[in-house]
Amino acid sequence: MTPARDFAANILRRWTSLPEPPYLPERADPASQDLPPRERPLAFDLLTGILRWRNALDAILASRLRQPLDSLDPPIRAVLWIGAFQLLFQSGTADYAAVDAAVTLARRLNPKASGLVNAVLRGITRLLPVTGPLDTSKPLNQQLSRRALALDFQTQLFFNTNLFPDPSADLTAHLAAVRSHPPQLVAHFRKLFGDPLTSELLLRNNQRPAILLRVDQDSFTAPAAAGLAPHSTPRFLIAAQGWNASIESLVHAGQLSPQDPTAAMPIQFLAAEIAAGKLPSPTRILDLCAGLGTKTIQLARAFPSAQIFAADIDERKLHRLQARADQIHQKNIQIIPPETPAALAAAGPFDLILIDAPCSNTGVLARRVQSRWRWPTLDHDALAKLQRQLINQAAKLLPPGGIILYSTCSILRDENQDRIAKALADLDGVKLLAEEATLPSKNTPPTGMVDGGYFAVLKIE
Repeated sequence: MTPARDFAANILRRWTSLPEPPYLPERADPASQDLPPRERPLAFDLLTGILRWRNALDAILASRLRQPLDSLDPPIRAVLWIGAFQLLFQSGTADYAAVDAAVTLARRLNPKASGLVNAVLRGITRLLPVTGPLDTSKPLNQQLSRRALALDFQTQLFFNTNLFPDPSADLTAHLAAVRSHPPQLVAHFRKLFGDPLTSELLLRNNQRPAILLRVDQDSFTAPAAAGLAPHSTPRFLIAAQGWNASIESLVHAGQLSPQDPTAAMPIQFLAAEIAAGKLPSPTRILDLCAGLGTKTIQLARAFPSAQIFAADIDERKLHRLQARADQIHQKNIQIIPPETPAALAAAGPFDLILIDAPCSNTGVLARRVQSRWRWPTLDHDALAKLQRQLINQAAKLLPPGGIILYSTCSILRDENQDRIAKALADLDGVKLLAEEATLPSKNTPPTGMVDGGYFAVLKIE
């Protein structure tokens, strides 16, 4: 038995309702620190992999069961997920080892269920799963089969019998299973993007995301021990060998910041416009939804002569942002205690306000693996109301000539282009200067992978 499987099973057993996936501990979480260092990669690969592939795993497990999967005790269902994931998605795990480890874990959790776990997982091995190439001469949505699921853009996993819904009879149900997304989200994507692009986007969401890092120094040479490689985006690197102590040290020193190039794009675009003389250089900047401060620090580095004010409703995040600013000796960041209109007004006037708005996370579903399951029960009306309120609040805090930089990690028009169009219709004297939407990269090597997102630049006339 390994601590990694124990750790994963303990978290996954809490997943009793599909729209309420379990909390994934962060790298620095005390629960994660209790794991031996050698066990952490396996534990998090199990957790994130099962969160990604839950629907596909359920379809395969259900085909080997005589009772509904949801009728099983949550700990035993978690053990089946772990065993099936290792059999199907972890090529370095021998079948006998995956089955024996799952049976051993089941015996400890519920001895009466160990026989069921053994039978179900050995039943999966009798499906004779085998990997093979995708026929890339055809669009992805024309390669769908009841006996196969695509693992990536080049490879699929074949079975010796039908396991998945018939794509010709119900494409949404089929994609929900083989691409492992809620059917409601699949249907929404199909309506917005059409079937070929939807098929690609859903598959992209199942790829392990690259660890990308923004270079925060003009002169930087990566030490060999860090295992870093150039990304296709200038001033970004990829952790080709995964996270390690050397990278941790570079981040701690403020030389690198974990960030995706798409997330960095809004501030980079604005800085380029200012450098070209198209906009005045800001002196007082407000980050209205600072969170943990990735973009706050990016603002502070991009505009070193400006004062950056960071606000958020979550006091714990502000404490962590302050600690990070202190750690890297970033002196031009000032925290505004949990945001109130009076506190924000007192900190003004501002000439630039960043709104990194709360959103559905549909541009980063590969990275935020829980978000896909939460989407169907997300209060979209409340989210839209909050986004409108943030834009209206920023407009009131800015004098004529002030700039609003609105950004999301969503790829949905109703949170992006439509939200800005509504703001322009509702607010007097606000002009759209620029906007840009980015879809997640699809069939591309890791050195070219980027998330999806959107930004708009508004000016108060």
